[in-house]
Amino acid sequence: MKDFKDKVLVVTGAGSGIGQAIALEGARRGMKVVVNDIDPAGLASTEEKIKEIGVPVVTQCADITKAENVEALLKLALDNFGKVNIAVSNAGVTAPGPVWELPIQDINWISKANFVSHTYGMHYFLKQMIEQGDECCYMNVASGAGLCISFSSCMYHATKTADVVQTECTYLALKSRGITNISMHVLCPAYVKTTIHLSDNHRPDWAAINDDPYYQSEEFISGKIRAARGVSTGIPIDSVGLTVFTAFEEDQFYVLTHPEALSLQEARVKNIMNLSKPG
Repeated sequence: MKDFKDKVLVVTGAGSGIGQAIALEGARRGMKVVVNDIDPAGLASTEEKIKEIGVPVVTQCADITKAENVEALLKLALDNFGKVNIAVSNAGVTAPGPVWELPIQDINWISKANFVSHTYGMHYFLKQMIEQGDECCYMNVASGAGLCISFSSCMYHATKTADVVQTECTYLALKSRGITNISMHVLCPAYVKTTIHLSDNHRPDWAAINDDPYYQSEEFISGKIRAARGVSTGIPIDSVGLTVFTAFEEDQFYVLTHPEALSLQEARVKNIMNLSKPG
């Protein structure tokens, strides 16, 4: 896609961070923008910034882990602008620890926010894009963590890997059916100066921190410290919007903010090819 003016962009998790950066870049290119977030203050901030740019914007404050809210987001876009040209499933969260220590609600929360909500997005928005028949783009925001493994934040790695694979499979499914008007993209950023380490501030009621001992554990507390330290070393958020729209312009499928992440993927693939244990 080369021309963005007056086309329609939808972004989930756009109240801050990468989602906000993508929404603002689209607005600067003259797009009409639909933004979602679970955080009303963040969503209002993004809306105000887009209004200052001077393009139309509508918002949805809703928990995107619920399918009915994703369907409602599509309806909001169609009711206001009549179509969707670019959809970005960006909403994501993290919590540290191995699966045997994580509370079940956190396993569900991370799975639904990072992967299931993105799949809901493809389910609803790709149908609309196929019906439209015009030039469209769909992006899932995964992570560099979807290209490698580690001992920490196991659910984050697992769900972000699933994002990458689901995007790859969907690309092949579209291609096999001769559907050529939709380009698929998966963004795999490494450390960017976002607020992902503050995910707990945006928990829905059903995943609220409770009296489970995990939330007072050394693993939980130290994991939060590690995440904050990592984010603080990240690249400026302002560059990510440009990276994403360059990918749309050049039809790049895999979109990286840190090319060095490929070496981690290479090491993992070599272990698989050699039937070696992870390491």
